[in-house]
Amino acid sequence: MSKSVKRPEKEEEEDKEKENDLTPEMTEKLIKLASTILHYWDISVQEIELIQGGQMALVWKIITDKGPLCLKRIHRPEKKALFSIHAQDYLAKKGSRVPGIIPNKEGGLYTKQGPFLFVVYDWIIGRPFDLTVPEDQAWIMKGLAQYHLDSVGYLPEEGIPVFSKLGEWPKHYIKRCQQMESWKQIAAGTPDDSFSQLYLSEIDQHIEHGRSVLKELQESYYPEWVAKCELKPNLCHQDYGTGNTLLSNDQIWIIDLDTTTYDLPIRDLRKVIIPLMGDQGAWDQELFNHMLASYESVAPLSMQQKKVMFIDMLFPYELYETANEKFGRKNELPPEELMQAFDYEKRKGEEITSMISSL
Repeated sequence: MSKSVKRPEKEEEEDKEKENDLTPEMTEKLIKLASTILHYWDISVQEIELIQGGQMALVWKIITDKGPLCLKRIHRPEKKALFSIHAQDYLAKKGSRVPGIIPNKEGGLYTKQGPFLFVVYDWIIGRPFDLTVPEDQAWIMKGLAQYHLDSVGYLPEEGIPVFSKLGEWPKHYIKRCQQMESWKQIAAGTPDDSFSQLYLSEIDQHIEHGRSVLKELQESYYPEWVAKCELKPNLCHQDYGTGNTLLSNDQIWIIDLDTTTYDLPIRDLRKVIIPLMGDQGAWDQELFNHMLASYESVAPLSMQQKKVMFIDMLFPYELYETANEKFGRKNELPPEELMQAFDYEKRKGEEITSMISSL
């Protein structure tokens, strides 16, 4: 499977690397910004270190007389940011392993300056996970399962907008199929481009497959499960992985909840497992079983729920991402990467169809 397609984690890592490109003047300016913002908190600041200074969220490590803290400027629309901030506060107070939020002098969970919200969190000291290590794979999945369980019952206070993607999967499928269809016109306009010509030669069957997955989803337990979750929702992280988790004192901590929303928990499983499988270069059923079993050791799934998950995994997400890198983000990719994506979708489809049949 292609290694050039950008995962959210890789984009985040690249963003953090941009900090190294900041001039001393820019770094000093961002540290002064943090110093100014921190006046809204009753904190004795000894030192401020810029951790992330790229175009996404800004992150500073604050050394205080009571230990390290984290100051973050959230790079999300305010309505979505409010949902995630209050969700994190709920989880932390419930005992879930997410950083606690330090209230400002007025008791608020955040301070707003201009269009941005600033939040101060506990600083978690730990090591990142390595998804090539079976023990870490198990940790990651168990932590995700616990997050899903802990989040059941979160209802934002009155006035806090609800951020939910419950029931929206069919729209996502339709949009992606339409985009893959529209990219045919772009490909047709570049007859000398081998990637484009390969795309045209095979994409129709994958678009049709995506539409058939939509039909399967609509006829599955999905609508009923969504209806149940609307009555008693749980959170879906959406960007879960090694970039947002740490192992500390033999416990997994989730350190970034900015994108959390209401949705079926299996969406997180698909977004963790399927890209990982693609990065192996070949479908690894043993790895798949290990990841799923680790999750289910904490939060078991019913047969109906597993079938919905498998159906969702059948959609050609990885192929879509490869094509989007070329036609959406306008980055050059060799045709070999597209061929790998086609092959991966074929192998994935065979394995998952077999798992569905065995339910």
